[in-house]
Amino acid sequence: MNRWKILAALLGAAGLVAAIGYAGFDAVGHVAQRIGFSGIALLAVLHLPLIALTGYAWAELGAALSNAPPWQYVQARYIRESSADVLPFSQLGGIVAGARVLAVNGIGAMPASASLLADLVVEQAAKLPYVLTGAILLAVGWRTASLSLIAYALVPALGLICAVLLWRERVLSLLERAAQRLAHRLPGLRLGSAADFPLALDRLFTVNRRTLTAFAAHAAAWMLGAFETWVALHLMGVPVSATQAFIIDSLFCGLRTLGFAIPAALGVQEVGYVLVCALVGVPAAPAVALSLVRRVREFLLGTPGLALWHVLESRHALTGVARD
Repeated sequence: MNRWKILAALLGAAGLVAAIGYAGFDAVGHVAQRIGFSGIALLAVLHLPLIALTGYAWAELGAALSNAPPWQYVQARYIRESSADVLPFSQLGGIVAGARVLAVNGIGAMPASASLLADLVVEQAAKLPYVLTGAILLAVGWRTASLSLIAYALVPALGLICAVLLWRERVLSLLERAAQRLAHRLPGLRLGSAADFPLALDRLFTVNRRTLTAFAAHAAAWMLGAFETWVALHLMGVPVSATQAFIIDSLFCGLRTLGFAIPAALGVQEVGYVLVCALVGVPAAPAVALSLVRRVREFLLGTPGLALWHVLESRHALTGVARD
């Protein structure tokens, strides 16, 4: 770990302690205790459909380059999340893990890497209307707002699709350069020959049924995050409306993106929850407790995911059946 990562981790840890101190150590512990292990286990189970949806979205995009069954993409997505959550000091490690799992399952390294890049772009594009909807609901007054306002958030999504269509060649060129820089930083993310990768991107970044299906699946997965937030707060004895939960999760997703450079978004996640929860009237103690509960849920789901990755890699080392 370089000195910048160490510094970022120390600043994040300071932010975490400050957030807990601001909310009150006893208050945070009291709220978190209400949910119990059974509640966290329930949240872990509720997160499984989200993993399945995001894996399915990846499979829809990957079908342009491979005939691999969807379950392999779901498995790769699970391990990708597990690596990112449990091994946070390598923020980009989850990306390599996802591509590597597909390769171990018999998909070529280049198709696996190209489809993963496409999935990352579509996932972030689906986040845009989700975050914007939360901002609109907050702006118009969350007490009287309706989730039907989500229709307004389709405007930037449609604008994004139109922009990709109009400047498609420029977008593909930018993505290719970004991918090559990423591959330079991460040698495990092999992109194949200079000619093959641009052709793969050209096939992937076409607005068609598969692309729109992947976009819809990612959008639905983001919304499931709001449902998880709603359940978690209710289990902690903090009754919130569906609109409040939507605003909290959507705005938090936008803020957490800013914490990418900090390992595990340490401190950023806790402060982010305190800020967005305050906007809808949720006190600081439940906000920090919500963040800590999320971290425990991630560890609970992520640890078996890393174990599964180890099993797959061991099997590959013994049999050598994967195509690189």
